[in-house]
Amino acid sequence: MTELRLDNRQWLAKLAAAIVPGLLLAFGGMAVVGQLCHTNAEAQTVSAQFLMWLAVLIWVALIGSCFLFRSGLRAWVTLGSAAVIAWGLFAILAKVMMA
Repeated sequence: MTELRLDNRQWLAKLAAAIVPGLLLAFGGMAVVGQLCHTNAEAQTVSAQFLMWLAVLIWVALIGSCFLFRSGLRAWVTLGSAAVIAWGLFAILAKVMMA
């Protein structure tokens, strides 16, 4: 089995992938958890505060771990796909919870 070594090549593409689609993924995760917890839009509630901090923690974790991808393209594809899935799940939950 070949040993895969981490390197610093394409660090800017990896970081950009964590910033742009990573932020969309963090907000998508926040939206999904908010739908499941039936959180309203009032910022003073405990559940809304939890969701705001949850998005920050997810985003910081993605920025810290984005350098573990093999390439910048793989980071963009993986994080972009995860963001699309999260927002698709949110759209489905929003339709189901409304009914």
